[in-house]
Amino acid sequence: MGPLLSRARQIADLDTDPLLRLRLLSESLPSIIFRRLDHIWVYEHGYRSPSGAELKTLLGKRSDFGQVISGLLTEAVDQGTFRAMPPRLATLQFLNLHNHTYQWVRTDGQWDAAFLSREYCATLFRGSGAPDHALPKLEKQAEAFKHDHPELPLDPEAGWNPPPAT
Repeated sequence: MGPLLSRARQIADLDTDPLLRLRLLSESLPSIIFRRLDHIWVYEHGYRSPSGAELKTLLGKRSDFGQVISGLLTEAVDQGTFRAMPPRLATLQFLNLHNHTYQWVRTDGQWDAAFLSREYCATLFRGSGAPDHALPKLEKQAEAFKHDHPELPLDPEAGWNPPPAT
């Protein structure tokens, strides 16, 4: 966490657009994953194992890192570049696009850190490309479907009773 947090702070302190700083920070994450994949595996699976002061320090760094991201996302909202949303949720979305990379990335694979960052930021910054006018209609369709098909609950542990085939 130390090198990543230091670099995140350096990037956040740059005198440039928050979108650019988010993109640069985005590339920093997969860069360290590629370079230290074995360390990331251990970290992600055991960061809660330490106790006492070590755990407090580690969790503090994680929190500080999240605050850097949250600050940049908030700047982008304040500038009108991003739509308003809860900063914590926006931060978690950013992290979710990056944090599981270690589970599937191949350091000798076809994608490098810059490519992954470009793709992650395209998804984060533009969504998946659905036009704004489609979203309210989609939400109405989802609500209508759930209302019209109570036999098809979205809860994975509830019974699913599809209608008989015709």
